[in-house]
Amino acid sequence: MIPAEKKQLTLTCHVDAYRAHWTIVAFLAHRFKYHTAEAWEQRVSEAWVTVNGAAVAPGHVVHKDDTVGYTIWHSEPEVDDRYQVLYEDDDLLAVSKSGNIPVHACGVFITHTLIARLKRDFGEGLNLCHRLDRETSGVVVLAKNRESNRVLAGAFARGDVEKSYLAAVFGHARDDAFDVDAPIGKIDVRSTFPTAYARGKANDVATYLPKRQVDVERGKPACTRFRVLRRGETGGVAYTALRAVPAQGRTNQIRVHLAHAGHPLLGDKTYALSGEARDELLREGLTARVRRALVTPRHALHCERLAFAHPRTETPLEILAPAPADLTAFV
Repeated sequence: MIPAEKKQLTLTCHVDAYRAHWTIVAFLAHRFKYHTAEAWEQRVSEAWVTVNGAAVAPGHVVHKDDTVGYTIWHSEPEVDDRYQVLYEDDDLLAVSKSGNIPVHACGVFITHTLIARLKRDFGEGLNLCHRLDRETSGVVVLAKNRESNRVLAGAFARGDVEKSYLAAVFGHARDDAFDVDAPIGKIDVRSTFPTAYARGKANDVATYLPKRQVDVERGKPACTRFRVLRRGETGGVAYTALRAVPAQGRTNQIRVHLAHAGHPLLGDKTYALSGEARDELLREGLTARVRRALVTPRHALHCERLAFAHPRTETPLEILAPAPADLTAFV
């Protein structure tokens, strides 16, 4: 387990051709929208920002390929960075990740990520070919070289990769098998939930606001097939264990489709709660009451299988990850 500890961290990026000849503040505000232009100006004035290693004034003009550095004191939440190697050769690596680690840098997570851990263990040449949510456990595939990355990324983008997930959801599903065919679109959380976003940002719970929704008019096509594995009850709460097979790989696809079907995932902090429990989560975070309403500590979703052609030999590969201990009781 990686502990949460505060440390000084310098993040770097390079100026691209499009934003060359902008002021440093304009560049940062456009490139990194998690701070306003006023906030970036203050950070530049306080010398937390450098260009090619030197502090600059807010009006400094950047040029193509300049190195911009941003130094912060940063504390990241604790994660479970344990993993199991499922397959490895000269072209790719497949691992099973835990249900408490992001695969790449996002939000408050910068160094406590799966890709950072794997690069330490296997070298800097690794590239993620797809993504799983932080709380989704199971199979993650990485390429070891540029050509494998190109081929595998293309296969995922085209939908040439067969995927299968295990899930535990609220309620007893009526049918033993059902499909959800519903387009999924993005949500602009700042404009859609302005009050909740502002409050959540201040309390570090804005991450629980939904980022995707079923959107018939503007959404992208998405279809997921579900098959019931068992129905049961835990702590007085009815649940159904399902196998989910998504035809696409939209962000949050399975989670959004299950919520749309009236059976959100157990433990899903974004799509499962409503009413007072939802308000309390966005106001106070993971209180004891909210945790009880969620039933499980993380959302109950596991990527159990990926099948695709090997990027070099084109031999069929099937990568399997057994369900972790926290899901075996359900599935």
